Amino acid sequence: MKGKNSYFDRIVPHVEKRYGKEMADSIMQKAWKRFEELCEENADEPKSHYIHTRERIYPGIAMFDAMTAEGIGREETADFIVGCYRWRAGKMAPLVRTIFKIPGLYRIVPKVFFGMTAKMFGPQMGFEARNKHLGKKEMRFDMVKCPYYEKCVHYGCPEIVKGYCEADDIVYGNMHPKLRWGRTQTLGKGGTYCDFKIGIK
Repeated sequence: MKGKNSYFDRIVPHVEKRYGKEMADSIMQKAWKRFEELCEENADEPKSHYIHTRERIYPGIAMFDAMTAEGIGREETADFIVGCYRWRAGKMAPLVRTIFKIPGLYRIVPKVFFGMTAKMFGPQMGFEARNKHLGKKEMRFDMVKCPYYEKCVHYGCPEIVKGYCEADDIVYGNMHPKLRWGRTQTLGKGGTYCDFKIGIK
């Protein structure tokens, strides 16, 4: 296998536990090969996209293709990959809650989240948001273009997109008792857009 990828590093133990070392090695060899193919096919994309595409999206697609090529059914493959996203988010959520035990810190979340989204999930990263609003106690926007959704659909594995969506719900949904995570739909779960809303109760 070539290179290093944190996504693959985290998922390998789960693959070995579920399918055994020998089969896991075969899956990961296929995944690395597919990942390299995806990077080559998209070599002209801006480097600003890499933090999403090469760190998260392409590895997920590569795992899906590798597992199905190994003879594992689509439904089982998607459930496994989405389950790994849930596991990872479940490990991060308590850390986030610990940070927000700092008195009063929750009050700056709408403003910080709004700014972070513009920087990390803006047009320069391949996203498009509309209906953006930032108030004193609430921020909201609708994501109408998302490379996680578009890339997975393009490469024939829309089933895994919900894993990315659910990771957000797990991490942001219980940050602090006085914060409200108000998302109601996502592209990955059949919605017409992804609505994001964080407010102070």
